[in-house]
Amino acid sequence: MDEKRFDSNLYLLYRRIKLSLPQPLNLKQEQAKVFRDKHYNPGFTYSKMPNLRQVKEELAKMTTARSVFGSLLMGRRDSFLKRVALLESVGEDSFHRKAVDLYGAPEQSLVRQALKLLELKDKENGENRTSLTTVKRFLDSLLFYGLQWKVMEKEMVVGATFNAESKTLLINKNRKFSDADLKRLIVHEIGTHIVRAERAKTQKYRLFLMGFPNYLRTEEGLAVFNEEKAGLLDNRILRRYAGRVVAVDLALKNSFSVVYQYLCDFFSKEDAWMLTLRAKRGIGDTSRIGAFTKDYLYLDGYYKVKEFAKKGDIAKLYVGKIGVEHVPLLKHIA
Repeated sequence: MDEKRFDSNLYLLYRRIKLSLPQPLNLKQEQAKVFRDKHYNPGFTYSKMPNLRQVKEELAKMTTARSVFGSLLMGRRDSFLKRVALLESVGEDSFHRKAVDLYGAPEQSLVRQALKLLELKDKENGENRTSLTTVKRFLDSLLFYGLQWKVMEKEMVVGATFNAESKTLLINKNRKFSDADLKRLIVHEIGTHIVRAERAKTQKYRLFLMGFPNYLRTEEGLAVFNEEKAGLLDNRILRRYAGRVVAVDLALKNSFSVVYQYLCDFFSKEDAWMLTLRAKRGIGDTSRIGAFTKDYLYLDGYYKVKEFAKKGDIAKLYVGKIGVEHVPLLKHIA
């Protein structure tokens, strides 16, 4: 299959598998049990994921030339196959192995650095604001960037996320954001993720919108780097990114309760709960070892983007969803 057709067909399949990891159906009940007994290991239940067998079969059959761009396309196809395998295993014992296969796991050098960051002292994060103010602030910021997007509230684990297809920014309806949190999320979500997605839409190939292989490390690292540039990466936020790395590392080898109890020494019980939940989401029986490892990429990517910025042009990372390692390859993509 020629590269242009492969790119188009891959994008059609990408749209069918662009599914978020489901939130546990019994999240609030299990949270209450953990807060009553810190030794309790939640048993999460999940809604059934759509059948992706046909998508998996179509992906497996796709092939193209092994040029520079062709290799990138094949690499992305392979990551989509891993993504399908991960989604199919939600709630099952094999889930954590599929997560490591897709996202990898933190190196111990990163874990050691994260442990040092946990020792930093927090500063006050200001007053809370209502959700109405939150939505308005995001709408105003989208307009500032010249983006005609919608903002909606939704019950979810993360603070904010977006859908580039429907041009919708989703905000956690159960979170109260401080003024500093709002400014940081605007830089993180709009100034980085959404701007990169919008620029990607102007490119010849859809791979720039789907994301190059392993682009996510740079995607999240650039967002954290931009928080720092805007003066918003204070100790409280840096500790939270470090907490994600530590949570993932511990969860790979321990139960939910062990991870939660450890993090309670560094965070409030609410923050410790959220960090542990993020590391254990997708798993049913959390008394078992295993993690959804994606969260370590934020801190890891931040350090890699900082290193790139010392000698590279950050503006080149805004052509779309690419990684720092892909910048030298752009000249080979016609």
